[in-house]
Amino acid sequence: MTREAFASKVANYLHLGASVIVIDVVTTRRGILHNDVIRVIGGRSDLTLPADTAQYAVSYRPVLRDNVPELDLWFARFGVGDQLPTMPLRLIADHFLAIDFEATYTEALRRRRLI
Repeated sequence: MTREAFASKVANYLHLGASVIVIDVVTTRRGILHNDVIRVIGGRSDLTLPADTAQYAVSYRPVLRDNVPELDLWFARFGVGDQLPTMPLRLIADHFLAIDFEATYTEALRRRRLI
């Protein structure tokens, strides 16, 4: 899947009202997926990440405030060797689930007997 197709798919989910988390662990940069998503949805440039951003996660929550569509964002930056972040994922209304990516990754490694 190309970055453009990925960004379009995320934008479509957000347009439908779904919350999305993107965790970008790529260490060889050709672009920042989050910035592609912001561009596709026509978001403000102050919502983009700097070009030198290493690995990161972003949680998106589409909301309507006074009948105006807005996007709530939570960012976490990390580097190689750092623990993966815990990010909020909205399930419905203002009910969130904390997604612990480090615990999930560690459990996947254990199940595959890699650690």
